[in-house]
Amino acid sequence: MSQKFWIFVICFWSGCLAQNETGYGDLKLEFVQTLWRHGDRAAIDELYPIFESNWTFGGGGLGELTPLGMSQMNDLGTLFRKIYVEDKEFLSHRYTGKEIYIRSTNVNRTIISAMSMLYGLYPPGAWNIQGVDYPNSIDWQQGFTFVPVHVDGDNHCAATQQCKCDRDDELQDKMAELPEVQTVNARMLAMNLRMAALFNVTEDPDTFSDYPDAWKCQRNWFNDTLYEKLPFYNEALFQESQRTFAPYKHMMEGHFVEPAILDGIDIAHEIRVLQSGVMLNEIYERVRDKAECLKSGENCTGFFKGLKFYGYSSHDLVIYAILVSLGAQDSVKTIDGWPDTAASLTIELYSNPENQYFIKFLYRDNSVDDFSDVTSKVCNRAEYCTIEDFRKIAEMYKPLPDYKTLCQTPLSGSSSLFSYWISILFFVNFMNFL
Repeated sequence: MSQKFWIFVICFWSGCLAQNETGYGDLKLEFVQTLWRHGDRAAIDELYPIFESNWTFGGGGLGELTPLGMSQMNDLGTLFRKIYVEDKEFLSHRYTGKEIYIRSTNVNRTIISAMSMLYGLYPPGAWNIQGVDYPNSIDWQQGFTFVPVHVDGDNHCAATQQCKCDRDDELQDKMAELPEVQTVNARMLAMNLRMAALFNVTEDPDTFSDYPDAWKCQRNWFNDTLYEKLPFYNEALFQESQRTFAPYKHMMEGHFVEPAILDGIDIAHEIRVLQSGVMLNEIYERVRDKAECLKSGENCTGFFKGLKFYGYSSHDLVIYAILVSLGAQDSVKTIDGWPDTAASLTIELYSNPENQYFIKFLYRDNSVDDFSDVTSKVCNRAEYCTIEDFRKIAEMYKPLPDYKTLCQTPLSGSSSLFSYWISILFFVNFMNFL
């Protein structure tokens, strides 16, 4: 075969043809969406030797944001300011209401995380105008201004996996029949029984499973106490507890090592639809609507006209579920399986002079890393995704006809696998047409 033929093949698979045709060289940032996990928190449950009374941070109590968590989120806000205010000159130095929208789940630690992030994004400074951005009062911290945080209501439960869903319960029962799940369950059960014996737990020792999360939080603040009060505790045991439960946390969000098909049901796909589908489609629809707004120019009015930055203060499992559906779950490097505190997934929308739109996916795995570009994992080694690429991914996991109805539909009676394969068939035909 000719040399030109092989050059064509190499270019096709490396994505260089797409890059030449789309003109990535002159792109303008138009819109940013970002989700982050809250900062460091107190443990959710009491576990000897640390009890609720020991957790005095953030107003006191279990699950509350700690000062470390506040600092982590402030650092994330500072990073956003460096990227989008100083380096890219995308956001205004001062808070501008139409530019930014911040949302949070209805949990203290995520709400305060959002506030802490905003303190880094819009810190007190001379750029804020006294009498305009903050009161002309000696009692007010000079240069400090508030930015609103919009808190989710009960109608947002699907976005954070908090809804009661009968179909999900049925899926969990079905999932338990998979050999991969049974192997992981056996390892977790064995460790629970070991830990229950060490903690002298005699009631339901097989379900004694508070220790992985409790230790992860306790060691940040009470590590010396753990070593003093628990003769069996050590770093190796902590690491083992995290690694033992990590595979199950992966599977809860639809990531399996082996094919997860049972009785004709693609369990992995079904889980992804329920766990990530609503939020993934929300993100896509905001990208789509912002692009349509930009295309309409002066005819664009309302929420998206001036909006540049949409932030959501959320939880580890929400971000991981989205990464799984995007195909970028291996970007998470934590030993416990889910994104670390102050981790963030950011989606940037760009335009070129020909009014074409492109998407960049960025991920930050913990409170100290910079963002890494994970777009190539999402869109088959491409430097940017198109909106059409993103639409196909979002629609693949869209709950149909809607989340509430799907949750009330028995798994045995109807499967979203049908709509999944329809989308695959459409994609194959589309590629053949090209």
